[in-house]
Amino acid sequence: MLLETASGIQSVTPMLVLLEHLSRQKEQVQSFIIEEPELNLYPTAQQGLMNWLVEKCTAGENDLTITTHSPYILSHLNLLLYAYQVAENHPDRADDVAKLVPRESWINPKEFACYQVEGGGVQSLVDEDLGLIDNNELDALSGDAADAFDNLIRLSKSVAVK
Repeated sequence: MLLETASGIQSVTPMLVLLEHLSRQKEQVQSFIIEEPELNLYPTAQQGLMNWLVEKCTAGENDLTITTHSPYILSHLNLLLYAYQVAENHPDRADDVAKLVPRESWINPKEFACYQVEGGGVQSLVDEDLGLIDNNELDALSGDAADAFDNLIRLSKSVAVK
């Protein structure tokens, strides 16, 4: 029974059912817009969900738009972008890439955009040379936390704080 499952399963199941149904409508192009799909999901579940969303919602001419605050989602998107690039640049290794990252989830960087909305403006987060998501505020927060943790370790060992 759905009511007895974890909150992540409860929140994502209706979306999965609806998207599965809509993705089967092959005769028309779909534009999928999903707001914060990561809610209530562990990082590994977020990654699996992203693989599924990319596979189901970008087939053919369909478009997928996601809003997120999750650094795990952004990091996983980079993995999907890079998997495509490695296979594209080394076709002889595509099967090996597919063993690491499902082929159906690879993202062509030429068909991808990522933006940050901040301070009334919008800026692209994609490094045009690399075709990957560049550093962003969510990553900076993780870095700040890691720096603070390192400084706490230094304090606990009576070493000067950086």
